[in-house]
Amino acid sequence: MAHESEQVWSATVDRLRAMIDSGELPPGSRLPAERALCEQLGISRGSLRQALRVLDSIGYVQIRAGSGTYVREQTEAPLSSWFSEHEQLVEKLFDLRATVEPTLAERLATSHSPRTLQKLEDNVAEMEAAAAEGDMLRVIATDAEFHRVMAGNAGNDDVADLLRSVLALVGEERRAALRLPGQIRKAVDEHRAILSALKASDGPAAREITLRHLLDAKSYAHDYAAGNDSAM
Repeated sequence: MAHESEQVWSATVDRLRAMIDSGELPPGSRLPAERALCEQLGISRGSLRQALRVLDSIGYVQIRAGSGTYVREQTEAPLSSWFSEHEQLVEKLFDLRATVEPTLAERLATSHSPRTLQKLEDNVAEMEAAAAEGDMLRVIATDAEFHRVMAGNAGNDDVADLLRSVLALVGEERRAALRLPGQIRKAVDEHRAILSALKASDGPAAREITLRHLLDAKSYAHDYAAGNDSAM
């Protein structure tokens, strides 16, 4: 069962999504101030900020430093054209993540806390449930949170800080990649495999599975953009 803090941000994501989908918070509008939203939803600022970070990662809102949080337009470009236009950016981001994340996964395997493992376990369980329900946005959100939790608990050095900065840039790429045929089930299975290696304190396995997870995703996106029938 998820911890209360996990349930709070998850429920908050659902409530804000409903407000946006219903038009109560229309595209282009600025969300109310944090204090007002916290009072309206009955939550803490920490839970609200985590929920907004998740909504930003799945494309529902845009957080603008010094300005506020705004509702995004919900338009979806065809996947094939999107990947063709952004292929170089996607490859660069995957390459950078593949350079950093396997090292942090290996480190986390030998230095994790029970609380961190529980957060990741709750996350994968929610990802599996979302996949079973066909809730694409929640799958994307849990994918983002899984990698954020890993980056946030693998140390506070410059490498971990770099990855946190890189993950903050990953938005459209994650949303597009997980919309590729078959990728949701694959992502769920691979996150479960990474978690198993972490639980076993198997650093080399955590490194290898994380690296393969990222390189396979990059290769699959490349093949899809190129119109390779084998990627379908």
